[in-house]
Amino acid sequence: MKFRIERDYFYQAITEIIRIVPSNTNSAILGSIKITAGSNGLTVAATNHDIYIEKEIPLLGNGRMEIFETGSIVISAKHLLELVKKMPNMITILLIENEKIKIHSEEITILLSGFNPDDFPKLPELTSMKSIEMPMHSLTQMIKQTSFAVSHNDSRPVLTGLLLSFQANKLMFAATNSHRLALSEMVIATGINGAYILPLQSAKELIRIFSNSSEEIALYISDRYLVFKSQDITFYTRLIEGTYPNVTILFPEESKTTIIIERNQFLKGIDRACLFARDSRNNNVKLEILDDSRLLISSYSSDLGKIEEVQKIESISGEKKLVISLDGCFLMDALKAISEELVSLSFSGSMRPVLIQPVESCTQKHLVSPVRT
Repeated sequence: MKFRIERDYFYQAITEIIRIVPSNTNSAILGSIKITAGSNGLTVAATNHDIYIEKEIPLLGNGRMEIFETGSIVISAKHLLELVKKMPNMITILLIENEKIKIHSEEITILLSGFNPDDFPKLPELTSMKSIEMPMHSLTQMIKQTSFAVSHNDSRPVLTGLLLSFQANKLMFAATNSHRLALSEMVIATGINGAYILPLQSAKELIRIFSNSSEEIALYISDRYLVFKSQDITFYTRLIEGTYPNVTILFPEESKTTIIIERNQFLKGIDRACLFARDSRNNNVKLEILDDSRLLISSYSSDLGKIEEVQKIESISGEKKLVISLDGCFLMDALKAISEELVSLSFSGSMRPVLIQPVESCTQKHLVSPVRT
């Protein structure tokens, strides 16, 4: 293996994948990066056992990189990153005997020991996996609309991830911690039927890596892995084993009261009420329908005092009287996940979950359970 590459070009590729490399590990391989020089360019790869990322560095024909000999090596991620960062502009890397590389730039020569690339974790072949294609922006948006509701309690491991449910013409993301539920749907011809649980950490890394991408992404599916492949990045993640509860049956078919309110105004009111609510155990914010055009938002702290605010209701249907207490932070998370101007709140009673969804779209649904006071 021998190649020559512009330092900044190489450094940028390494920094995109190195974040998943565990800082404290007894495995030298898991603390390393695999470099592969091929006829079409370089590939750098990193893994933490649960996530595996490959970044392709193509030959652009502008002198930023040249491949002289193909091959591969595994090198300590920490040392490689620091060395590349501190080298002059153009770097030549040559594989020599006994898993060592020579790094050369101007008058600087460094010998660095590595590991056998055959010891790096192996991954399933994509050709044997079911796949669909979808806009990357849609995927990251659905993750953002649901991931905040994931449980952080390890007593039910399946709830610590996001549910991806595939039907013939629909993809659904959902997350719940048993006190709130977020669901986002997208109409897409999948040709796949099945449900898979994506770990929260993998979802966060997907957003970090792909959030600025507008290209199509290929999604590959197997019983143990999900793989997200763009033009230059392939992202493998292990799945959480288990059966996710059927969350779709939790949404009420009917409600006693439904109000429509301006989302941003409502969000700001809840945010103000939470200034006092955060001092209570459950971030209690009370909503009270005063009449067919006014909603009272309030919170109380025995140490600080009381906040009350009256907001305009755009429209109301059903019963005109209701008092309910909710976790203000859960309510704000749901409202922040919605981008539309108007939202509807459907109430089935003071001790039943509230259904929150955008008025002009049926692709998002949020449930927030009431707080017993």
